[in-house]
Amino acid sequence: MFSTMEDGTVVRGLAGVPDDGPVLLVGNHMLLGIELISLAAEFMRQKNAVVRGIAHPLLFPNKARTWSEGHDFFDFLILWGGVPMTYKYIYELLAAGEFVLLYPGGYREALHCKGEEHRIFWPDRTEFVRMAAQFNATIVPFGVVGEDDLLNIVLHTALENAIKADHGLPPHKLATSPHYVSHFNFPFENRIVRY
Repeated sequence: MFSTMEDGTVVRGLAGVPDDGPVLLVGNHMLLGIELISLAAEFMRQKNAVVRGIAHPLLFPNKARTWSEGHDFFDFLILWGGVPMTYKYIYELLAAGEFVLLYPGGYREALHCKGEEHRIFWPDRTEFVRMAAQFNATIVPFGVVGEDDLLNIVLHTALENAIKADHGLPPHKLATSPHYVSHFNFPFENRIVRY
């Protein structure tokens, strides 16, 4: 992670982010929002701060379960400070001087389609700016890159290795093979890197 100091110098780490809140972190989601793990961990490690992520309300189901069933993904959202997206929660968190993490593009950015990598899906109205101004919160815009690219590399490598192990041929020789297409139930030829 890199941050920018007040004088414009880019530094490694979070030194350019205020130590005290209220702070509103506003950024873009990458594929499936996996960047949340490293972002929350780094704020905990470097700033000793819990980032209170604003998430889609469907990620907070009302569940009835026994103590023996363990924890699931939804529990970890709450344990890591996540709250459902309502203006009430954003207002209360900023009023309490918290570090609030907001992705205006929400699930649409996290679940983007092929060809939409690095595209931002923000709404026309950005009410969070007015709310942050009410509490004199520092707004820290940020961008996330690399996650989609890394996933493409991993998937392409895994696919190539699986094909080579299965058929002993390089992927570009299999791209039009009927066995290759039917084996996977849909063509991969437009997803394979050709050398």
